[in-house]
Amino acid sequence: MSISDTNLWEDFKRGDESAFASIFCSHYKAMLNYGLKFHKDAELVEDSIQELFLELWKNRSSLGTTNHIKPYLLTSVRRKIIKILEKGNKIKKLFSKDISQEYDFEVVFSYESTLIQSQTDEEQVKKIQAILSELPPRQKEILYLLFYQDMSYEEISQIMELSYQSARNLVHRAVKLLREKATHLDR
Repeated sequence: MSISDTNLWEDFKRGDESAFASIFCSHYKAMLNYGLKFHKDAELVEDSIQELFLELWKNRSSLGTTNHIKPYLLTSVRRKIIKILEKGNKIKKLFSKDISQEYDFEVVFSYESTLIQSQTDEEQVKKIQAILSELPPRQKEILYLLFYQDMSYEEISQIMELSYQSARNLVHRAVKLLREKATHLDR
């Protein structure tokens, strides 16, 4: 029988090293993949994750409760990497008025194979990849979280620090933009 996120988190907060190891092992890969979307330097991302886990262990007794560990960790690693990048002046201003200029979010959507599974034409694959690459960074990020990380809108809104409705609206705009661009390519 598997232990719930809530129970695992509470065990970790009480100092259970096996719970801590379980959290680390279960979520490290997702955190690494997500972090690499913000910065290609794997060493920087890995160091950020390691530092985050050290901080979590050190401050475990003062941490709040969570029912969903993965969104909590993705939110934390996102903030940590962005903070490091801002500190190094690699990002001038994170939250500008033009949300498409907030930060670079590089992603190659692995779910695109699902979107185009029935298509065997290599040219169609290239067209879809080109369309995805033209999306603004936040739209790429939200689609990545929704389809690749299989996150709910509630979890996405927590990670990206958006309201639930804003997360839904951002997905809607991204899908609408994808459809419009796809329609133009077919003409």
